[in-house]
Amino acid sequence: MTRLPADCTALGLVLVVLAAVVLIVLPEPVRAPASTLTLQDAWPGARTGSASGGPRTPLAYLDLDTPVSVTNGVDTVRMVVGDKVVRELPASDSPRFVLAAVPEALVWLELFDVTGTGTLWRAGPRGEDPTPVTADTGRVVVLESQYDLVVHDGQASWATVAGEDTEVRTIALTGGPISTVLLRGQYSLTAWPWATAAEIEAAGSSRLADLRTGEVTTVHGEGVELVDCTPVWCRAQVLRQSGTARLDLMRPDGSSRRRVGGREVRSAVADVVLLDRFAVVVDGDRLALYDTASDRSADLATGFGTVLARGPFVWWSTGDNTRLTWHVLDLRTL
Repeated sequence: MTRLPADCTALGLVLVVLAAVVLIVLPEPVRAPASTLTLQDAWPGARTGSASGGPRTPLAYLDLDTPVSVTNGVDTVRMVVGDKVVRELPASDSPRFVLAAVPEALVWLELFDVTGTGTLWRAGPRGEDPTPVTADTGRVVVLESQYDLVVHDGQASWATVAGEDTEVRTIALTGGPISTVLLRGQYSLTAWPWATAAEIEAAGSSRLADLRTGEVTTVHGEGVELVDCTPVWCRAQVLRQSGTARLDLMRPDGSSRRRVGGREVRSAVADVVLLDRFAVVVDGDRLALYDTASDRSADLATGFGTVLARGPFVWWSTGDNTRLTWHVLDLRTL
């Protein structure tokens, strides 16, 4: 999936580059056979949960029964842990929450769409005692990834727009000075301490930057494709004249390459894989889970709506606004 800052003005350039790329013609691929496995067929011990959606949209799950949700009202927007209101903001400010949940803390950015800036907050693991950490957030890069905000070593890190470059900011959860790392070009965070290229320069390659050493590694694809990487897996969208020909996964060094699916397969979430193992994909009208360990996929749902993922959880909606249901899967039980 192409990574771009939420307010990036280079979108037009990206579309031009992509259009130029897909003019190159590739042979029509043979479509991978559709999955015939259900989740329970593939993993009998899989644990799932479901709950009526109402006006809430889950941002993360602390466990199968405890979502961290946002509720959009007429006048207010609330962040709720379970049934507990943790933050309430005026709807007129168009706030959005970027969340990171770790065992010892709940950490989030409150951002405002007009500026892309906001405030970093921390609280106890269930939202206890919310406390502002810093309002010096910069223009935050938001890609709806679990790595938009990364908590590590008692600190929080996020990427910001710095002209045509990227600045990674880090601060202790207890507050204090912010340390910065400048990366030349557009990047977003991935598994700490890595950043990954967040723009399309040309088909066939991507970049990974080690924030500890400053070393940048180029990840090469094969032929006409767009590559998006974490330190463990890369996703390659193989292109042809009319769009995507297939979706592959490979290691950053190009090894262990495998085909996830044909032209109707696309990623359902921003992240390449979850738990360094599972890819969540859409294949036609099916939501499916591809397992890199077994090289097989299983169906999660048909007739679904929104699909989201953070940490070990993936969740999706079914129904409509009058009868909305959220379903959640704990990938650690597979």
